[in-house]
Amino acid sequence: MKVCKLLFCMMLIFLAGCWDQYELDEISIVSGIAIEKGEGKKYKLTVAVINATQLSKQSAEGNTPIIAYDLEGNSISELTNKMNQGMMRKLVYSHTRVIVIDEEVAREGTMDFLDFLERTGEFRNDFNILVAKGVKASDVITTSHPVQKIPAIKINVQIDNFLKDWGGDPHVQLTDFIDAITSEVRDPVTQVVTVAGDPEAGNKVENLKSMEPLANVVLEGISVFKKDRLIGFLSVEEARDYLWTQDLERTTVTVPCNRNDAYLDIRIVNSHTTKNISYKNEQLKIAINIKGEARLQGSQCADNLEKLKTYESHQKKLQKHIENSVQQTIQKVQTEYGVDIFGFGSTFERQNYPIYKKVKKDWDELFSKAEVEVNVDMSLRRSGIRNRSFLTDLKDSEKE
Repeated sequence: MKVCKLLFCMMLIFLAGCWDQYELDEISIVSGIAIEKGEGKKYKLTVAVINATQLSKQSAEGNTPIIAYDLEGNSISELTNKMNQGMMRKLVYSHTRVIVIDEEVAREGTMDFLDFLERTGEFRNDFNILVAKGVKASDVITTSHPVQKIPAIKINVQIDNFLKDWGGDPHVQLTDFIDAITSEVRDPVTQVVTVAGDPEAGNKVENLKSMEPLANVVLEGISVFKKDRLIGFLSVEEARDYLWTQDLERTTVTVPCNRNDAYLDIRIVNSHTTKNISYKNEQLKIAINIKGEARLQGSQCADNLEKLKTYESHQKKLQKHIENSVQQTIQKVQTEYGVDIFGFGSTFERQNYPIYKKVKKDWDELFSKAEVEVNVDMSLRRSGIRNRSFLTDLKDSEKE
């Protein structure tokens, strides 16, 4: 019995409570962060804190779902710990969903605060890194929405669904961004966001009650970095071309028919991309092979889908359309930016390390002059729930 009591007392010593435990009414959850250039200091940091009382069915009174506060300083690290100059409760950053970097800050360089974000244990690695284009970064994290009241959560879910349904997001998080910066042969990209409408109206409660919101955060493509500095942008369509090189799984492609004003709507249900990089006679050659399956979702063309040659014709149009689009985007990055955002250098490192060691110091120059070949093998498997379209019937009746 005495032995049991002794063991019990020893267990109590090791079962101490959490050293950093806080009650829920003592903390505030930060959902979004904006990093901008300060007017008097190096940075301006804005935090969007969740107003939990407005998320409860019992206590909600229609007031603001978030509270924003900003401070200026020369260090993001200090600013995150200084926010209680204006905020009452201890701020918790582990549930941050987005960090939005202002375009001006991104062009000057992000290295100074990335080290803090990676080093501190207060942030997880599951938030989206975004660049604000044409608007202030703080406008992005304070633009409310009627369906999801917390702007940062709305953006996070919006990006995730956009990637799954159409494929316009590179899904870049903190570790991915830093890995690309430190790579010798790859440069980073991020999702780009802007605010459609009136940014000043977006941070008002009235925006939550409007049938057609006065402001809304929309995705604007992807950014192109050279190491830690922003150097340009790619459109939403070009962002998808980038993702074709990264194993884009699902998307919908609109392919022109033989007429200029008619299109095929084709759903890609799965795809896989392989890359082969070769170097011969001081010339880099990049071969991209995209293979997958698709189905016809809609057609503005009057071709008869009961005939095999119609499928073959549509399939060729689809393949050629993807090939041209991906080729043009890669060439744009080669000529306008001259940086490898696609990871071709990393592929070459795995495929031919001895030669890679010799050319890695000149990789961006080699990439900008590389010969690129895109080959698409996309099988058009089915045409929805019917073969013959009523458009074909109308076309046949007009001939009679």
